[in-house]
Amino acid sequence: MNDSMVEALILAINEQTKAQQAQTKAILALAESNQQLIGLLIDDSDVVEDEPNRVQVYLSGQPKEEQITQIRKASSEAAQQGYLHGQRLLGDP
Repeated sequence: MNDSMVEALILAINEQTKAQQAQTKAILALAESNQQLIGLLIDDSDVVEDEPNRVQVYLSGQPKEEQITQIRKASSEAAQQGYLHGQRLLGDP
């Protein structure tokens, strides 16, 4: 490899790194947004409904309580694995 090819490769790698850093920031912002949305959904689920005997079912076919349990579990697992609050970045295990 000659010098110009090495320089071009270094520039390309630097650009790729910048793009990956921007992507990581966007993913972290999305994770934070999702965490806030989960909080709103959970808060909303605590509101007493007009028809307390009616079982609300989501498009997935799951009852509301089961869906909320899954959302809480996924949120907790994501937090434990460091995907929220910017604890996990590119290249981290």
